Amino acid sequence: GQFLTFKLRIEDPNSHYLKSVVRCYSLSDTSRPDYYRVSIKRIPAPTNQLDVPPGLSSSFFHDHVKEGSRLLVKAPSGHFHLMEEELLPIVLIGGGIGITPMLSIINTILEGDVKREIWLYYGVRNGNEHIMKEHLQDLSRKHNNFHLHVCYSAPNENDVEGVDYQHNDRVGIPLLRTTLKLMRYQFYVFGPKPMMESLVP
Repeated sequence: GQFLTFKLRIEDPNSHYLKSVVRCYSLSDTSRPDYYRVSIKRIPAPTNQLDVPPGLSSSFFHDHVKEGSRLLVKAPSGHFHLMEEELLPIVLIGGGIGITPMLSIINTILEGDVKREIWLYYGVRNGNEHIMKEHLQDLSRKHNNFHLHVCYSAPNENDVEGVDYQHNDRVGIPLLRTTLKLMRYQFYVFGPKPMMESLVP
């Protein structure tokens, strides 16, 4: 659930000078001895603001970073990580790109021998924004202790409820009340500000 901090040298689209850009990206896989994985969403230019450029660092990663590229990276850090001292069932709630640290936690538990129950509630607008869809569905089929609840708040015409997603709604307290047993859990919530403000209190 932790993140890597990257220091990038990127050409400024306005001045064409190189400038230093620092960005943090969550690790999206279990701890490995030989590599780290981050999953970076390309941020396009806003459709209603023609003078605003696309995301500087996300575009740099997608367009210029290749296998063998050398980058300045700080060691993993951050307080958002799996607590392993008390083996309670886990409820993971992620919105949008907030799924990435959840993937790290899910893969860590399911690849180990610990049979902790995991409930994942993942909210996006529709199938166009559904990250790691096949991976999550595959984990759900293979592991009885992994309970997948994907919520689309604005499904596309070709998104099929019960196949692509389970709930035509946002992740909210009513959904948690109807799908979780009444017991103790560890909760992990990571997503956009409106989700955090509606769920955490």
